[in-house]
Amino acid sequence: MRGFNSARRISIDGEVPCSEFENVRFSYDNDWQNVIPQTDEGEDIYVYLTAGEGHNITMEAVPGDIGEPMRKLEPIVDELNEYYRRILMITGPSPDKYTDYNVDRVIPEITGDFKDISGRLKEIKKSIEDLTGFTGSEAAGIERMYVILDKCTEKPARIPMYLSQLKDNIAAISSWMRDYRDQPLEIDYIEIASADAEFSQVKENFFSSLAFGAKAFIASFKQDYSLVSGSEKKDALTVWVSLGRDQALAVKELVESEFTPVYDIPVNISIVQGGVVEAALAGKGPDVALFLGGEFPVNLAARGLLERLDEKDGFEEAKQNFQEEAMTQYTYDGGVYGMPLSQSFPVMFYRKDILTEAGITTLPETWDDLVEMMPALQRNNLHAGLVLPSSNISASTEPGHTFALLMLQNGLGYYNDDMTATTFDSVSAVQSFEKWTDLYTDYRFEQVYDPFSRFRDGTYPIVIQNYTFCNQLKSAAPELNGLWGFTLVPGTELPDGTVSHAANSAGSGAVVFTKTKNKDDAWQFLKWFTSTEVQSEYGTLVEGLLGTMGRYDTANTEALSNLSWTPAELKILETQRDELKEIPVIPASYAVTRNIMTAFRETVNSHRNPRDTIMWYNRDINTEIKRKLKDLAE
Repeated sequence: MRGFNSARRISIDGEVPCSEFENVRFSYDNDWQNVIPQTDEGEDIYVYLTAGEGHNITMEAVPGDIGEPMRKLEPIVDELNEYYRRILMITGPSPDKYTDYNVDRVIPEITGDFKDISGRLKEIKKSIEDLTGFTGSEAAGIERMYVILDKCTEKPARIPMYLSQLKDNIAAISSWMRDYRDQPLEIDYIEIASADAEFSQVKENFFSSLAFGAKAFIASFKQDYSLVSGSEKKDALTVWVSLGRDQALAVKELVESEFTPVYDIPVNISIVQGGVVEAALAGKGPDVALFLGGEFPVNLAARGLLERLDEKDGFEEAKQNFQEEAMTQYTYDGGVYGMPLSQSFPVMFYRKDILTEAGITTLPETWDDLVEMMPALQRNNLHAGLVLPSSNISASTEPGHTFALLMLQNGLGYYNDDMTATTFDSVSAVQSFEKWTDLYTDYRFEQVYDPFSRFRDGTYPIVIQNYTFCNQLKSAAPELNGLWGFTLVPGTELPDGTVSHAANSAGSGAVVFTKTKNKDDAWQFLKWFTSTEVQSEYGTLVEGLLGTMGRYDTANTEALSNLSWTPAELKILETQRDELKEIPVIPASYAVTRNIMTAFRETVNSHRNPRDTIMWYNRDINTEIKRKLKDLAE
């Protein structure tokens, strides 16, 4: 972080050798530097090491000198968040500049508290500048905040006009605090030298730099940058990873350390973004593809390009690693053509603080409960957010899609038993469609909104999102720590009095192509990679590389419990996962999802009759399903 030190506590064989090693500072620099631990007088520190045995060096991130200002900022952010929420409930997210909201009368203590917080922020800013030795952008967010607070104190009637600036500066200070807690430090190597030796130089030499640049330029013409690891053996498995380089490198590390040495099967790993279907149809595809999601596995299977896995030895044992219906999205014509890797499903996120201030103490368990809660939310200028596909509608049904939830919770599927037609013409399906559209016509749910922004600023204290939304909140909204939680999606009460919280999921899987000459080796690779041990290690590696935002949404049920979820979070995830009911993918899935959304928009935006609209588009869906099946049969 520009202008600051990253601090580390250094211990040798589990013990800190001296007090100076409690807080070793690494100053900011945009170039490589040698850092030698020294005393306050500037003398190098020597550590006695015994010969003939190994020694462990441990570097632990510690707050350092700026830890005290950080501790003072935390309660201030909490106070500002509370006042922001109280103002929001009075004015709404978009205050009218011509309306006098009398915020200082409704909240009489606000001006005094803002003045006190402003004074504390000024002291913190000064202490930070004293540490860094100069003024600059490092404390600019704190300065912007107390300037706004001073303006609010001087003219309380204008407080609503500064609402958005309050929100933005709270977020900026929180992000700055989060970034500093990361204590970023990049270490190239560690050297140990005796008193009579010199450390290596890190300053670049002109001629060596010129030679390196020339070599890199020449290599750029012949190097395959998509190839992560390669084997010269002709029988090596070709594995394509449809994710980023960090994830592919994690796969590479696991393969080279645990798969190839044990099974003696060489593997070439490449990064591929899209084009898998086209490459397979052209006969240029891989032996194995990892993290292939959506409708692609079924579309490839329908064209005879994938190996059937449920006939392989050990399939039933490998299947036990996943939720009961996890194979549904990889099943076509009675056969299973993929193994699930990732699996994300919806849960309901809620803001504890805002719901409490709005007088809501009980979370909605059913859709009817959610509808009954809406007047209380709307009276406080609040709302709730549901899952609705964007304009780029996927062929496979998005997890958390409200229509899908209502169908599944009423025990309905999208298709008949032989997958040749939909069930949307049934009475229950039409009622589910009507209930879905009523949420948008009668209760004014928004069709397009930003879940993260609305949840973060508090205008949507309830949103239904994939559980991976939790990772985004923890990483990008640290000011909300402890103020939110998640639980099961709203359910439907059944005739027997129980409540169904059924939902669908989405994810990606691993497939084996029929063209591979090493089918047994490819299947062995899939069994290995989808095992609990490897999935746990992969998830840990990726989270270590990418942080909380990169936490892996593994489909392996036991591996999920090995990741960094708290016991309370894991219990909710496991409960929701147990209620998953999957919607099959068929070759004509694109017609199903698009026509459902077209029927929805005509009903909501053009005020058409919901029953007639879904029945009309259902005929188009069934026509396209029959046409697609006929084309594939030919």
